[in-house]
Amino acid sequence: MKTNSNIPHKGKKSPPGQKPLEAITRLVDAFLPHSSPVVSDDANTLITMNAEDGHQQIILLLEGEIKVYRSSDNLLYGIATAPAILGLMTSEYSSSSFIFKGKKESKVSALSRETAIDLIVDNELVRELIAYSTSFTDYRSYHSDLMINRTAYDIICGLLQEMERLPEEIRRKNSMANFILERSNLARSGVMKILADLRVGGYIDIQNGKLIAINKRLPDEY
Repeated sequence: MKTNSNIPHKGKKSPPGQKPLEAITRLVDAFLPHSSPVVSDDANTLITMNAEDGHQQIILLLEGEIKVYRSSDNLLYGIATAPAILGLMTSEYSSSSFIFKGKKESKVSALSRETAIDLIVDNELVRELIAYSTSFTDYRSYHSDLMINRTAYDIICGLLQEMERLPEEIRRKNSMANFILERSNLARSGVMKILADLRVGGYIDIQNGKLIAINKRLPDEY
C-alpha cells in the first residue's frame, strides 16, 4: 500500500451534501393531500412507479426507508430515508431500471406524476423542485463516479467512506463486508482480504464485522 499525502485518494470524491429537507418537506406537504397510501404488508414490499391505470406515479416516503435495486443485476443502488420523493424527476424508461422495496414499518403514499407537476406549478414550488432535482442528480453522479471504471480497491475505499458517514446506530447494525457486497459485483474473498489488510495496517477499526472508524487516510494504492 502506498500513500501520497499531497494527492487525494483516487477512489474518493466529495460526497453530495445533505438532502434539502426544507424543499422536500414543502413538496411533500403539497402532494400528500392528493396521494393514496401504499400498503406495506411484508418485510420487502415491492413498490412500483406505474399506477393501475398505466400512468406513471411518484412515491412519497413519509416514514422509514425504501431500498433501491438495479433491475439489471439486482445490486443495491441506494437506500432512501424519509422524507423522500421517488420518481418525480424520473422518466418511464429510467424508472424501469430500478426496483423499489419498502419495509413493513415504512409509511408510503403515491400520486400521479402529472398531478404532482400541476401542484408544483399551482403552488409556485419551482425553487423547491430545483433543489430536489439538484440533490438527486448529485447522488447519481456520485454513485457513477464511485462505481464506473474503478478497481476493487477503489470501490471498497469509497464504500468504507460512505459507511463512515452513516449514523453510528446504522453502522452498528450492518456488516461492512455485506454493505460492500450488496452494492458491488466484487468477490467476497477479495473484499475480505482488502478489509483485513486495511485493518492490520491500522487504517480501519472493524469489530465483529462492523466498521467502528477509519483511523487514518486510506492508501492511494493497494
